[in-house]
Amino acid sequence: MKARRVEGLDPQGSLRSNSGRIVSTRLEELREHAQRAMEPGAEAAQHEMRIAAKRLRYVLEITGSCFGEEAAAARRAVKELQGVLGDIHDCDVMLPRVEGIPSLTTLLRARREQLFRDFIDLWEAEASRGTWAALERSL
Repeated sequence: MKARRVEGLDPQGSLRSNSGRIVSTRLEELREHAQRAMEPGAEAAQHEMRIAAKRLRYVLEITGSCFGEEAAAARRAVKELQGVLGDIHDCDVMLPRVEGIPSLTTLLRARREQLFRDFIDLWEAEASRGTWAALERSL
């Protein structure tokens, strides 16, 4: 998955202005992937969302001080999302490798199902908290 091009960057512009454009683009990507990733079997979308989360997290780590506590809260949330989505992806990678070993297959499927529920709960909790909207307003 290729990152979306950030429009309107100005080499003569301020760090805050340019960073705001980058963060806004990366947040939009995260939200777009979330729509598809909410389906339990949407492995590719969940993996793409993890990558989008990673991109947003890294830009917030570098430029978050421009946007205050809202960016810090979003960075913490996106780090947690990235972790849960990474654990889901690990299950997806391992499941085909343990085919034929029923106990491991059952264990990994159960773990993936729980992680998926954790992902949904986390995404909905952050939306309810207004984490993403607060980040947007801070830009």
